[in-house]
Amino acid sequence: MNVSRKLLLSSLILLSLVISACGGLTRSDKPATKTWWLKPLSAATPESTPDEVKVLELSVNVVPGLDSDRILTLSTDAELNYYTAARWADNLPELIESLFTRSLQTSGKFSVRSKHGVVGHQNCNLSLEVREFFANVDPAGQSHEIQVSINGQYVCPSLAPKVIQLQATVPVRGERMSIIVAAFQQGIDAVLRDLLAQLEH
Repeated sequence: MNVSRKLLLSSLILLSLVISACGGLTRSDKPATKTWWLKPLSAATPESTPDEVKVLELSVNVVPGLDSDRILTLSTDAELNYYTAARWADNLPELIESLFTRSLQTSGKFSVRSKHGVVGHQNCNLSLEVREFFANVDPAGQSHEIQVSINGQYVCPSLAPKVIQLQATVPVRGERMSIIVAAFQQGIDAVLRDLLAQLEH
């Protein structure tokens, strides 16, 4: 009888441990990860004839450390880190390529193709490298500005190759993630407007 009682007690303890462990799989004190969205530049589509629309092959690369869907920070000590529980909708190369493709096509002046496909010798070519895409933080870990820097080259038949340099610095006015993402959006809008201006001249 004593052995049965001990066995029953052990079984109850084991069962309670299993139940509490399973509960830990569905509950967490960590905040839920939020996914943040950036929009392409919206511009009124000008009237263009089919002959004026350039076929553009686009490729986007990023420097080491930026190939991530994390929303990154850079400290004054050059430490690359990220905001917890916050991500972009995709990894940075795919995110930037999508934003630039949609913005260029909306301008009405380009029909954009990924450079990963078949390359046409008569097409224009835009190769970009993202060099900075993070929030600069001070020694206390407070975000103070967004830094966006993208360089590249634009090559079109019958035109001299053009060096592309895009840069934007946007102040951050608070620590809420929505404010930080809004600053990134301003930075993206600024470099996209600059890119369209550089491609027109």
